[in-house]
Formats: sequence, structure tokens, C-alpha cells
Amino acid sequence: METNTQKWIDQPFSKLALGAIVLLAILSGISLPSFISANLNQDAVSIGGKTYDLSDVKKTSPIAYSKFQSEYATLIKNTLGEFAQEKLFEIVGEEKNIKPSEVLKQGFSPVEPTEVQIQEVYNANKSQLGGIPLAAARERIVSYLKNQQEQEHSREIYKQIVTKYPVKFLVKEAEAVRVPVETKGNPTLGPENAKITIIEFSDFECPFCKRSQDVNQRLREKYKDQIRWVFRDFPLPFHGDAMYAHIAANCSLTQGQDVYWKVFNTLFENSGNLAASNVDYLVKKAGADESKYQTCMKDQNKLRAEIEADIEDGQKVGVTGTPAFFINGIFVSGALPFESFDEIIQKELKN
Repeated sequence: METNTQKWIDQPFSKLALGAIVLLAILSGISLPSFISANLNQDAVSIGGKTYDLSDVKKTSPIAYSKFQSEYATLIKNTLGEFAQEKLFEIVGEEKNIKPSEVLKQGFSPVEPTEVQIQEVYNANKSQLGGIPLAAARERIVSYLKNQQEQEHSREIYKQIVTKYPVKFLVKEAEAVRVPVETKGNPTLGPENAKITIIEFSDFECPFCKRSQDVNQRLREKYKDQIRWVFRDFPLPFHGDAMYAHIAANCSLTQGQDVYWKVFNTLFENSGNLAASNVDYLVKKAGADESKYQTCMKDQNKLRAEIEADIEDGQKVGVTGTPAFFINGIFVSGALPFESFDEIIQKELKN
């Protein structure tokens, strides 16, 4: 959310600020251009005598620039968050006349765990404990349960503190960098004129891609016709069965998008078992016509070429791993939680 502080930061230099720069340059005994170059353009790299800065990165590698912005904003929030926590403990410590390090421990007195609780933890972690008897593991389990009590107590105390002293981060949001990505006639769900277009680069054998499918489905269910979802192939070279699975899926597309998406879901459901013989079985199980499928699979060169074109296009826009998404051109990397996608989509719908 934009704040007054942020608006002030975003304003161009005032006459007063410019005057201060000139004065500093004069007092430093150096030329104004040299002073500005030395103090205002430090984030740059010189290559063969030519200087490049972050604006050049943004032009040539928008995804790299976007990652930098996101990671930088996260670093600022984490740094300010640690500082805010220390200040809160100082404030409360002064109020209660205790050391800041004792704030979260105030009023805490551990309760001896019950035998039922000890047994439950032992049963749930028996293999991790190396199969040792309960008597030998008892002290460790009791210590673990008391530590859990302390953590829960600390969370409750901290919750009370921030309720009394709210913490707000006045951090400028990272700029949304948009990368033009073509759909090139790939399989789609949703209307072509939807306000949101999400292009997914994914791999049927990738466990993270499989995990992301639940989030993807939730997004499509929530936003329905507001989203157009496009799938582009990106089988990774170290996934030995992935290419054949993608060829098979694209072969099923010749029987229509309905068949394709059934095959798509079935392949992801069986992501850990995509040997060629099982893929053929899964395609048939998903409802593809076996005869048409076998005829299509006799000539895989064209299908492979289309998949390799997807990979090349993905690499051109900065995709290096899967899953990778472009929400109206905004790059999102990895199997992130539903909320991460939902936040971007909400903002896009308001634009």
C-alpha cells in the first residue's frame, strides 16, 4: 500500500536537495558531474569502459531485475522486522522493569506433559528416534513438549505486544515488471478475452509442478471466467521420462482439448511413475482413443519440435526451472502458496 512516506521518496529532487548536492560538491573540491557520478550512480558495472546500471538489467533481463526487486524488498522487511522486534522488547522491558530478553518469558511456567502426550509424540516419531524404547527417549520428548509450551506462550505474548503497539512496514512495493510471453496456440482453459492470463511452464515429472496443480485448480475455481490458463511444456533434461509424457499429452491434444486436459490431470496424478509403457496406459485410461493415439505416436518428431520450441521460448524469457508462471506477464517462480498468486490476481483485477 502506498503511503505518504513512499510518495515523498518517489518525488524527484527538489531545488533544496539539488542545492545541497551542489554545495557538497563545492566543499569537496570536485566537479559537480564527478560528484554526482560518484555518489548517485554507484549501483553499476563497467564493462570495457562502458557503464551499465540496473535500468539496463531491467531492459535486457526483466526477470532478473524482478527477482532483485523482490529479494531486496524482502531483505528490507526482514531487517526492519528484526529491528522492530528488538524495539518492542525494549519498550515492554522498560514498562515492566525487566530485561528485553525476558519479555517473551514473562509469566511462563512449564507444565509437566501427560503420559498420553509423551506416548503420542513417541509413536509419531518412533522411526526418527531410531527405534529406541520409550524409556530411553522420554527425557528428550519431555524437553520437546516443554519447548513447545514455551514457544506457544511466546507467540501469545508477542501477539499481545503487537496489538498494543502495532507494527506497520512503510516499504515501497516492488515494481511489477511485465514480460511479454506468447501463447502460440498451446492448450488453454478459460475465455480468450479474460482479464487475467496465466501462462504456466511445467514438467509432468517435476514433484513441485505436481504440488502446484492443487493451487492452480483452486485459482481456476475461484476466478472462473476471469482467468485464461495456458500450459506450455518445459520438461527438464534430468527428468528421464518427462519428454515422452509431454509428447504423449500433446498427441492427445489432436483429439480435442477436453481429452487433453483429462490426460494432463492423469499424468500429474501419476507424476512419479511415467515410464513410457505406463504413460501409454494412462493416456488410454484418461479417455483418449487408443487407435488415434497410436497413429499419432508413430511420428513424434513434430510433437517433440513443438515441445522444444516451448522450452526455447521459456528460456528466452528467463525460465530456468519449473513450475514457472507469468500472470499478465508478471513472473512467479515455484510452487508458491495460493495466497501468493491470489494477491497478484486481485491487484490485476483492480487495474
